[in-house]
Amino acid sequence: MSSIPKISSLGLAGCLLQGCISSWIRMEDGTVLAPGRSDFSIAIGSVPRTDYDCGQEYVGRDSTGRIACEEWHYSYSYQSGDYNSTSGYTYSEPRIGIEREPHFAVNWKLGVLGPFGPFTGMQVGTQMEAATAPVTQEFHVAIGLPTGDSAIAHSLAAGWGVGMWADNSWFLQYAASRRFGSCRVFGSLRGTLQPSVNLMDIDKGRFKSDRSWDFQAATGVKIPLGRAVVLPDWVGIGATLNLVNSAYPSFDIDELRQESGLGAAWAFAMGWNW
Repeated sequence: MSSIPKISSLGLAGCLLQGCISSWIRMEDGTVLAPGRSDFSIAIGSVPRTDYDCGQEYVGRDSTGRIACEEWHYSYSYQSGDYNSTSGYTYSEPRIGIEREPHFAVNWKLGVLGPFGPFTGMQVGTQMEAATAPVTQEFHVAIGLPTGDSAIAHSLAAGWGVGMWADNSWFLQYAASRRFGSCRVFGSLRGTLQPSVNLMDIDKGRFKSDRSWDFQAATGVKIPLGRAVVLPDWVGIGATLNLVNSAYPSFDIDELRQESGLGAAWAFAMGWNW
């Protein structure tokens, strides 16, 4: 019985480690696995991250809660036999830049249904990506869309990102690909309703909803390697363009808001089928 509380604690800790902001590694190719077939892949990518530079000053927040460069000032004077002193903080705008950081992703998919109605099949899957506040855990269901060309595949997927906030993320994605010889070139479009970044209204003691939309486009290529023992069954390289946010948020000062603009990431992946 003593192991039950430990397992529960580990499960709770896993949930608290999840941030559910949009992931940036996109390798979906529009194919849907046959019933009972699985695909497991790992990927490493380079993702842009917001950097706030204040030089020799301290990065903090002003009275309105905005990110600012914070500098302490102290001065004193002597006049008519009295010492007078003044002190306080002054604030200035930080220089906002972009740095690159590595992200690691693990993806698993399982085919659950063969062709039904006009669709070519159905699969379920999950992807974990870190570091994204610090982990994003996504789940999806995808259905294969009909096509008259065996070299072309496309699918529609819906899913959610699980985290510790009250309003988790939800996304809808279209992915497609075409086979050229043994290679498969793919692309996808995804829209995500992200969770709130302001957790609690401390003064009123209640949760504040502050959701935002994120839109991503991705492209890449996958190359099969055959069925050699231990070696991956395929490798791939992909790039993701974020159409709304220029970079992943900075966590140095517990900042989860994203700077607007265009952001680009790339990733290398390898996978095994069985």
